[in-house]
Amino acid sequence: MDDMAIDDIWGGPILLVTDDPQLSALYTHAIDLLGGRSASLPIAFTADDLAGRPNVAAIVIQITDWNSAQEDALAKIEHHCEAFHLPLLIRTNLDLLDFTLGAVNYPHVEHLLSDSVAELFVSLEYRTKQSISSLFADRDEIDLVDLKKISADVERIARALVKLSGTERSGGDRSLINNPFRETTGEIKLANPSINFKHQHPPVHAAISGDTASDQQSISLSRPISADEVRGLIKARRMRDQYFDAELFSDPAWDMLLDLMAARLEGKKVAVSSLCIAASVPPTTALRWIKTMTEEQIFLRKADAKDGRRIFIELSDDTASAMVGFFAMIRRSGLMLI
Repeated sequence: MDDMAIDDIWGGPILLVTDDPQLSALYTHAIDLLGGRSASLPIAFTADDLAGRPNVAAIVIQITDWNSAQEDALAKIEHHCEAFHLPLLIRTNLDLLDFTLGAVNYPHVEHLLSDSVAELFVSLEYRTKQSISSLFADRDEIDLVDLKKISADVERIARALVKLSGTERSGGDRSLINNPFRETTGEIKLANPSINFKHQHPPVHAAISGDTASDQQSISLSRPISADEVRGLIKARRMRDQYFDAELFSDPAWDMLLDLMAARLEGKKVAVSSLCIAASVPPTTALRWIKTMTEEQIFLRKADAKDGRRIFIELSDDTASAMVGFFAMIRRSGLMLI
């Protein structure tokens, strides 16, 4: 295979920055099987090392511990990617996700939370297939249908590679990511106005005489949804998994909406890593959903006031208002919600 054919896969070699020889060997072998090229650098690379790699298509850096050496390496890689418009992929663990999210401001980054080569390929394909102009365009301008097709094609390739090469580590045999991008049919309409959730006490009803069933029903229907009720709904959804395959009902968007709604009613902050767990899907899948829903302003990113390196996710006021309206409608209709 000539160099031109090789470069056509991702537009150049993939630079791996890691001190883990096992991960380096895994990714290198997988990339080679697909017909691509790769190069490696240690975490303690120098500026000259990085400058000597001018034609890379993307950089993958592994963060295994949040120490000064790895934090410094990540900052240098981020600066280099921003300067040369390169995709940045960060291979890290869920425990370190909040730190890396808080440290990196570069918007064109993907987080890999397992050693799955399928996730690596999908992330590379999504990022490197975009031209420089589309890389910095608004997400609405990207052909989301094409992205879904690309991801499906790459996932099929990755599955075949894993079976043929046996490069997948034990425990990395989980579901491949589901691309959250979807065709939009118009603007998302959310209820207005915004609702203040600081006070959760039910409204006082005047002129209620006695303790009749109708009076009690009126109070029940009019009181706002409580955090305990939302948590109970989340618990019921997990109990359902005891009787049916969880993948049949995979709905990370709704699971995250419920978790954030409960947290808002409780007055609690939700870190990105915690929200990934609440999504009940592989963390990389959850991150893609969080990114998409944040771009749609359904979720909001908030920096920790005490530690700017940490990122919290919360519902927008309009989304919270829509959730309250939805729960109220379900209650008035006498329906059961899971």
